[in-house]
Amino acid sequence: MFVARSLIASSRAAVRPAASTIARANHSSTAIAPAALAQIETRWAKLPECEQGAIADALAAKQKGDWKEMSLEEKRAAYWIAYGPYGARSPHDPAMKWKVLGWSLGFSAVAVGIWAYWTSAVVPELRTHSQEWQDETERRAIELKQNPYTGAYAELRKAEETKK
Repeated sequence: MFVARSLIASSRAAVRPAASTIARANHSSTAIAPAALAQIETRWAKLPECEQGAIADALAAKQKGDWKEMSLEEKRAAYWIAYGPYGARSPHDPAMKWKVLGWSLGFSAVAVGIWAYWTSAVVPELRTHSQEWQDETERRAIELKQNPYTGAYAELRKAEETKK
């Protein structure tokens, strides 16, 4: 079985042309229009991705061959595609920090406004927060002699101790 595979592999290798021949064939057939490379620096960001990919692939195929056969425009375009300040390498916008600060403050102000409206108009006041409830709670704590050292009963206890 292994002998059969090796015979098939060797017969296929004999039929296929060498990789260098394919590379030369691709290199010679790859032609990039000078208009596509003209002012590539200004047009690159506006080109659709498919055209960017086609130009980049064509230049990559050209670079596999002799660089002396490449025109100056092709060399410039290849350098721009490899190292140009576009995409993730684009310089930062100096006004961006102020935009981010403005939007952050705006959203924070809206959030505080919604919270203030919600707490004042939508949520009802709890009955346990009323003054009558607090007074009744304090009276009940004194009646049950709760927390005689720091609570409401503590003041009454200290007053009784000083009378004695």
